[in-house]
Amino acid sequence: MAEVVVRIRNEKGALASCSQAVSDCNVNVLTGFFTAPGRSRTATLSFFADITDAEGGLSDLRRTLQAMDQIQSVEAIAAEDGFMVDKQHFPVQWAGRRGILMRADALNEMLNRLWAVFGTGAATIIDQMAEAMGRHSAKEIVEDFGARFAVDQLDELIGTYSALGYADVSIERGKTSDFPVVVNAKSLFECESNAKQHLHRRSAFFRAHLRGFMSGTFSKAFDVSEVQCLTDGDEVCSFRVALSEAVAPRLPARLSERAP
Repeated sequence: MAEVVVRIRNEKGALASCSQAVSDCNVNVLTGFFTAPGRSRTATLSFFADITDAEGGLSDLRRTLQAMDQIQSVEAIAAEDGFMVDKQHFPVQWAGRRGILMRADALNEMLNRLWAVFGTGAATIIDQMAEAMGRHSAKEIVEDFGARFAVDQLDELIGTYSALGYADVSIERGKTSDFPVVVNAKSLFECESNAKQHLHRRSAFFRAHLRGFMSGTFSKAFDVSEVQCLTDGDEVCSFRVALSEAVAPRLPARLSERAP
């Protein structure tokens, strides 16, 4: 077992040449990923591999790749017992910033500990913490791309919850482009865990995070209520997202065109 990280020139045909070289060395790629930021001159091919059938072993693979003009660097680490921890991509990057990976069950355990220690007071702690996190995430996006972009790309921004593993998230709209909208969260980690433990406790973390995210994106106060929940026997958790003000601004025309 080996982990290999190859820095490649971000140009046409470079990945194909590198992949062919790996195959020629009889290296069996088990899992991996390829990243090539649009304007970056360097792309990264990273993979875990079985090198059992590689005659020259890891040293031959490294030597072969380093001899290629398109390859800038090769980092390779082997483990005899088959157990490896990915240490070559530290610190983890998410949207250009440092990130932290956490298992959903570990986060749920932290939330459950708050409920155990503070009782109903935990709802307030989780609510304030999650809302602040949501606002901060939205603030960073607006600072990087501008308020207009954040509003125009609302579907994609809400989709980041799916990318981060919170849930499989989608938006439902009415016949107009006005709020309220409904955010459906299938397999929401928080409520899925509560349902398995037979805890009739609706979302506290995700609901508050979504409220903070929407408020930070639009610079207006939002109310978010959970109208369906896995812990109530529903198939999906659904959240009604509405402006706190009496008059709701219209969503961008591009979004309203997709309304059912």
